[in-house]
Amino acid sequence: MGLGDILSDSVVYPFSDITKFLIVGVIALFSGLSALFGNWGVNNFILVTLAGILGLIFTLILAGYGVRVTKYAINRSNELPDLDLQNNLIDGIKSLIIGIVYFIIPIIITLIFAIITGAISAGFNQMMAGLGVFLVIVVIVFIFFAIFEMVALARFADTGELGEALNIGEVIEDVKRIGVGQIILFAIASVIILIVASLLVSVLGFIPFIGIIIAQLIIGAFTTLFYSRGIGLLYAGA
Repeated sequence: MGLGDILSDSVVYPFSDITKFLIVGVIALFSGLSALFGNWGVNNFILVTLAGILGLIFTLILAGYGVRVTKYAINRSNELPDLDLQNNLIDGIKSLIIGIVYFIIPIIITLIFAIITGAISAGFNQMMAGLGVFLVIVVIVFIFFAIFEMVALARFADTGELGEALNIGEVIEDVKRIGVGQIILFAIASVIILIVASLLVSVLGFIPFIGIIIAQLIIGAFTTLFYSRGIGLLYAGA
């Protein structure tokens, strides 16, 4: 499949089963419970804490469901997978581990370069002089590792094995097979599509109280399904 086919398929896919789309949307809504409480002005410590805990749990479930969507895409299935809270949560935790492993290195590199360029320890004038170089390095490093993390997640979805996602050698081979340029173009196009979708849905936010709920439900479900589907098709179509 070409990149255009992957993107068009991924845009249509979330709406192929409205019932499951709404279920995913509800999960996404609960994952952002803290943001909702903040929007409503809720500042009770106990409620905010509970919202944070529930939000984390549902975020992991949503991530795990995304892994299953990617798996279905790799297998060329056009169905939306059924929700499986236990397995989705486990896969979500594993995907979190993958993210930590792949981004701990760029975080360390960023801190090292921050010190070298004077962004942390130097005076104000030196800090400003080194800030431009520092930011360029940070962006390049994070893009580089984001590519590998994306492919590692697809590899995890394909094999079901956490160790395969952390097999750097095989992940590098997958990146070569797909093509760095193809991955970057997919990421850029995905960001543009999601920004447009968010702007369109944001109009619903003007509806008092319930508008923000509907908006987050729709954009949360669409983002998860669109992006996870796209990664799977990109991985399988190379």
